[in-house]
Amino acid sequence: MSREGYVRDLRALIGPRPVNLIGVAALITDPQGHLLLARRVNADRWGLIAGLSELGESPDATLRREVHEESRLTVKGARLIDLLGPAQLSEAPNGDQFSAYTAAYRVTGWHGTPQPDGHELADLRFFARADLPHLPLTRLGHAALAWTA
Repeated sequence: MSREGYVRDLRALIGPRPVNLIGVAALITDPQGHLLLARRVNADRWGLIAGLSELGESPDATLRREVHEESRLTVKGARLIDLLGPAQLSEAPNGDQFSAYTAAYRVTGWHGTPQPDGHELADLRFFARADLPHLPLTRLGHAALAWTA
């Protein structure tokens, strides 16, 4: 079952009441240490490749699937570096409430050429660490500053 189908079916049962969601974020660097950042479709801020787990999917499997779906990269190795909890209950534009937990991974090996999928991601680029503070960043983009310090 796809993530969209899982969340849609869950919401049909419980309505907009709060739920916990688990997702992943990928900290990917090139051989020169530049960080791969993504810009979502219809967004102007840069962040990490990230996504939600499907029902019964492990965070490690979610990482590999999301990275491949959104960038066409194949993850060869990764290690968990952080688990981010929600600062507060979030609400989607349609009124659905959720608390999002994000397992952050440092990708230690990957293969391929980054290509945005055009569906979720509009752009993918490697940036030098020194350039990050000058970019408009998402919450995960800001977290990447700490993880790469």
